Amino acid sequence: MNYTALPSVKGQVTIPSEIREKYGIGKDTPLVIEDKGDGVITIRVMRMVDATDIEYYEHGEEVGLNFKKGIDPRLLIKAIKDLDG
Repeated sequence: MNYTALPSVKGQVTIPSEIREKYGIGKDTPLVIEDKGDGVITIRVMRMVDATDIEYYEHGEEVGLNFKKGIDPRLLIKAIKDLDG
């Protein structure tokens, strides 16, 4: 579904309530806004990982993270690099 919005004087745009509810967007929800060029802008909802879902481990010289809910750390690293450019 498409929505039309007009930016405020400050450049703010309201995200329709149906979309906010669908994706659980609240005042503290981080969003990634990406300029794709040619007038195309994407908005993605970032999902925060709860600290209790992450385990730090050390095995000899190896250290790492284990995500209890199955997040692959390699995908996380790739996502961070993609965001950083």
